[in-house]
Amino acid sequence: MFLKAWEIIKNNYVDPQKIDAEKALFEATRGLIRSLDDPYSDLLSEKQKKIFEEDLVGSFGGVGFEIGIRKGVLTVIAPLEGTPAERAGLKAGDKILKINGEDTENMSLEEAVSKIRGQPKTKVVLTIFREEWTEPKDFEIVREIINVPVVKTKFIAPNIGYIKINSFGAKTYSEFIKAFYKLKNQGADRFILDLRNNPGGFLEVAIKMSEAFLPRGKIVLEEVKRNRGKESILSEGPGNFANEKIVILINKGSASASEIFAGALRDNLGTKLIGEKSFGKGSVQQTFTLNGNLLKLTIAYWLTPKGIKIEGNGLKPDIEVKDNEETKEDEVLNKAVEVISAY
Repeated sequence: MFLKAWEIIKNNYVDPQKIDAEKALFEATRGLIRSLDDPYSDLLSEKQKKIFEEDLVGSFGGVGFEIGIRKGVLTVIAPLEGTPAERAGLKAGDKILKINGEDTENMSLEEAVSKIRGQPKTKVVLTIFREEWTEPKDFEIVREIINVPVVKTKFIAPNIGYIKINSFGAKTYSEFIKAFYKLKNQGADRFILDLRNNPGGFLEVAIKMSEAFLPRGKIVLEEVKRNRGKESILSEGPGNFANEKIVILINKGSASASEIFAGALRDNLGTKLIGEKSFGKGSVQQTFTLNGNLLKLTIAYWLTPKGIKIEGNGLKPDIEVKDNEETKEDEVLNKAVEVISAY
């Protein structure tokens, strides 16, 4: 059927200059992948591959948020702290209906990112709809160089260490360990780990972070792969922080690797999760090189150590708290301080 359609196009299409065999092959292959109806599997062009690699480095020109496809709609997962997106007032859960007037329906995630990113000091207009609104609103945002900090810390007197983990990138583990001991040296004997609006990152980093808390042999997560059933991924230790007093903050912007880490600590150590239900991206993607392009394919689902499937569900907090939008008071952090102080 495909070959027959291609022959008909070549022989009959009114404008032969528009017939591009290379583009046709790329789009046909992308259509094959999109037939899976999986928002996390796609074929990335060289330009989109560059964007994917920029994400891993953590520096790029853009507005400063993580986006994803949620129920078929392009959605803000998490605005990053101190970025144009956050200053403009965008929030986790916002639906992006248009980019510079172009409808995002049926637009792939990578295509949307390529349209939102661009040179610093240039503008992008996003048409946003929020649940409590009656109609969409346009946000004109000036792009900047976005440098995503790995972790941020502060000491909450008299003895609480606060660590904000923004992503699970290549430097996250080493930066986290340094931050943890820095706070301990300042007198912290209990800790608040803030994973709110953390869109995730590398699976192996989430595992390594978990191993800092979980002794050898404990289940970090379970992967469900094709024709292989469930496979438990076990901690190799050292679990040096297993006895530390900890709570974790999550919200609907907490996704992927942050959910793996939070689920591992709760199921194994009884760590309390405070905030709102997480995003629910419980799948693992692998990349393959394809004629200079990048095929990103979902190759596994993951479960928490107790067998809870996160895909489409998210982690439900042990203590549900929402921030007060009117006073801008961080009610989630306040609750965490109250809970950890009582440990």
